[in-house]
Amino acid sequence: MTATTAAQCAPAPNPDEAYQQALQLTLQLAVGYHRADRLQEAEQLYRDILQGAPEHAEANHNLGILLLEIDQPAAGLAYFEAALAAKPESQRYWLSYIDALIRADQRALARERLAFAREHGLEGDAVEALAAILDAGQPAVTPSGAERQFSS
Repeated sequence: MTATTAAQCAPAPNPDEAYQQALQLTLQLAVGYHRADRLQEAEQLYRDILQGAPEHAEANHNLGILLLEIDQPAAGLAYFEAALAAKPESQRYWLSYIDALIRADQRALARERLAFAREHGLEGDAVEALAAILDAGQPAVTPSGAERQFSS
C-alpha cells in the first residue's frame, strides 16, 4: 500500500474533535497573552472562543479575570456566572465570582453566594479571607492572588 493509498483509506477527522482542538489551542494562546499582560489580544481571543462556544467555562472564567484586572468587576460578573453554570463544582470559579461581587460593591449578594458555596463544600484559606473581607466591610482585595489563577 502506498502512502497515498493509506491516506485515502484513513478515516476523515471528526469535525467536532477538530473544533474542540482548535478551541483548546485558541485558549492556550489567549492564556499566554494574558500571562504576558497582552490583555487586548487575550480579551479578543477569549471573546472569539465565546462567540462559537458561549458555554465554554474556562474562557468565561478567564475573561472575567481579565475584566477584574482592568478594574471592571461588574462587567466580569456575567462571565463568572456562565463559568459556574457550566462547571459549578469549580472552587476557583466560586472564589473569583465572590471576589468580583465584592469588588462590584454587591456585598449582600456576595454574602449570599458565599454562604451557598460553603453549604456545598467550598472551604479553605481563600474562602476565609473573602469572609473576613465581607465581615469587616473592608475594600475588596483578592485573597492569595486568586485573580491570576486562570485556566488553560
